[in-house]
Amino acid sequence: MASGVLNRSYVLHVPRAYDATKPLALVILLHGLAGSAAAIEASTGMPGLAEREGFVLVTPEGTGDQPLHGWNADFFNMTGADTNDVGFIDSLIDKVEGEVGIDPDRVFVAGHSNGAFLAHLLGARLSKKIAAIAAVAGTIGIPQRDGGMKQIPRPGEPVSVLIVHGKVDPMVQYDSHARALLHDIGALDSGRFWARCDGCTMTPVETASPNHNVITDTFSGGKNRTEVTVVSIVNGVHDWPGGMGRHGVETSTGVNATDLIWQFFKTHPKQH
Repeated sequence: MASGVLNRSYVLHVPRAYDATKPLALVILLHGLAGSAAAIEASTGMPGLAEREGFVLVTPEGTGDQPLHGWNADFFNMTGADTNDVGFIDSLIDKVEGEVGIDPDRVFVAGHSNGAFLAHLLGARLSKKIAAIAAVAGTIGIPQRDGGMKQIPRPGEPVSVLIVHGKVDPMVQYDSHARALLHDIGALDSGRFWARCDGCTMTPVETASPNHNVITDTFSGGKNRTEVTVVSIVNGVHDWPGGMGRHGVETSTGVNATDLIWQFFKTHPKQH
């Protein structure tokens, strides 16, 4: 599809049992820097889940040459291209809604790494269209040389948010105490930003997995029944938890991010 002066590409999956009289949920899946639509579909297994669960999946391609093929998330852009990716996704949602029966209250965005950065930005900039976002190994902003922060704006409407982040992520910093290539606003601070914007209770309810490897902080009571959940994985790195990697399916974290994200999306449609 045309977006500005560029031709943009994406992969569209519509369930075989699609019935045009029954609007479906739409999930937009965003790859990370140096990734691709095909790679994130393979690693997450999201197309198979979309078929089983009956939602429409759209996996767009970023811009820029490898290894800097990714997204302009405004506060972070390494693609070498001044691309309006918010405008592209905005138009893509409209295009898919014009072709397939989509429930406008069930439009969701999930992303990994640089794709998670854009997911945060889309939640803020397209809050009228997007019900919930999921960010795996992402952030809402990065520090500037003057000591300030460059980050996403406040959303115009409440949006439910799921954040999944490994505490030993070597690429995108989990918090200010962690060592990583990119220093950024940490996972819990990103969650607190969204919780404040949504009007959630600022003291989260914390739960832990039996082995204490997965800590979940939930900020509830947001406007229009929104909720913010931060899932911290003690041994988590920069991979997609539970995803397919070079050495097979990741099992050490005990988390399947694909299933976790869909369960969150299913229970957080846009409320009015």
